[in-house]
Amino acid sequence: MEQYGTMEVTNHATGHRAVLTFKPAGWFSKDLHRVEGFITDKHKKKLHFLYGKWTEFIRCTDIASYDEHEGDKGKGHTPNDSPSHTPKKVLAKLNSLKVGPFKSNSQCEGSNSADEGCPIPDVAEGELPKCDSTYSIDIPNSVTLWEADPRPERSAEYYQFTLFAMSLNEMEQGMKSRLCPTDCRLRPDIRKLEEGDIDGAAAEKTRLEEKQRDARKARKGKKGLDWAPRWFTLGTNPYTKQEDWLYSGGYWDRNFSGILDIF
Repeated sequence: MEQYGTMEVTNHATGHRAVLTFKPAGWFSKDLHRVEGFITDKHKKKLHFLYGKWTEFIRCTDIASYDEHEGDKGKGHTPNDSPSHTPKKVLAKLNSLKVGPFKSNSQCEGSNSADEGCPIPDVAEGELPKCDSTYSIDIPNSVTLWEADPRPERSAEYYQFTLFAMSLNEMEQGMKSRLCPTDCRLRPDIRKLEEGDIDGAAAEKTRLEEKQRDARKARKGKKGLDWAPRWFTLGTNPYTKQEDWLYSGGYWDRNFSGILDIF
């Protein structure tokens, strides 16, 4: 999976914004999974530079360190005159965007031109592709904001799920009595899938879809009866000033009397 394009995250209370660019990979994978952008204040002043790979890590540095780094890159500045620090090698290092602490499984070596980038490596079926490089980049004064946990064993056999994704439908002992009857973890087809009963899950899914259609027809036949969400109301968002669904309270009281049997 490749994500690309621009994403904006806004703090409506303070006016701070993060504008992130997810870069497309192209023929070579030096930009595969790369993301970078800036955090600005309400006056659009740049405060921090964010960079990394959304599949591996996200780091942050202050603008002064970022500007110094970009200036050194533009001048072809090298720490020493060793062959590994020639302008071409430095540019290849910058393009790799591989943080030092992250060790690669395979490395791209023998690149004679910075434009060659890092060829997309062969990966086993179900494995996540990575662009590895002999060189690494570490903008001064960077802080690691997030780092991906290692995938669980046999993750490739389970749609590359993380441990968090695998636990989303988990039903621990004593949990059922505290959940709202409409909680999706109680869906019979999901429970069948969790138990490995694929055929049973398919049958339950068909039954649920038919039940939903019947319930929709029944609601349409009851004239003058208004149906409204139990814990949300349509109103104006106090931050965005736009129409939005607002939480009206009461869910955590766990008073689930009168809840429809949707399953």
